[in-house]
Amino acid sequence: MRHVAVDVETTGLDPKGGDRVISIGCVELVERRFTGRDFHRLINPQRSIPAESTRVHGITGDQVAEQPKFAALAEEFLEFVRGAHLLGHNVEFDLGFLDAELQRTDRTERLREICDSTCTLKMARARYPTQRNNLDALSLRLGVASRERGYHDALEDARLTASVWLRMTMGQGELSMNEETGGGAKRPIDREGLDFARFEPSPEELEAHEKMLRNIDAGSEQGAAWLKEFKQT
Repeated sequence: MRHVAVDVETTGLDPKGGDRVISIGCVELVERRFTGRDFHRLINPQRSIPAESTRVHGITGDQVAEQPKFAALAEEFLEFVRGAHLLGHNVEFDLGFLDAELQRTDRTERLREICDSTCTLKMARARYPTQRNNLDALSLRLGVASRERGYHDALEDARLTASVWLRMTMGQGELSMNEETGGGAKRPIDREGLDFARFEPSPEELEAHEKMLRNIDAGSEQGAAWLKEFKQT
């Protein structure tokens, strides 16, 4: 299965109020493995960037003044994410901004319609309801490498999101006695030539076991089912 972790940096918190995307970061995983493919772009928001927002992500108006507008990147971005299951830490925030940007273009696609998504923040809150679950705190708790920069960075945060998702879903892969696990193609286990050991209990062990069953039966209000005879009717 293909997943894409996505993160955006913005001019503010309200896409409906005119705030815009200024950076997109996406990281691809296939079968729970990083592929090395990513998508990272700075974007000209066609408006000023408030100082309080710059303090969060470190991006200034001068840095994006000569960058392409979202409309020029929309097709490349959509090709990267189309068909993938999206991951985001507070994914509704990211999807809300990206769908608002798509709406400003002539395109009819909306991420909520063409991609499924998982919110790692909701997962973390369900698992750790009394603890802080921002991306930094969660990364520390799960043993994921923390943010290298002092600012939020879309690509780095997408990688952290993918990493915490992998940790929180570890062990959910398919388990089978007939197949090897661990990613990649599944191969049958070759049992030819293997000798299986068989252990028989000693008379003393059998006697101790039967005594334990009798004690359980005696202490049970209805008696132990395994000591009763059942007749089919």
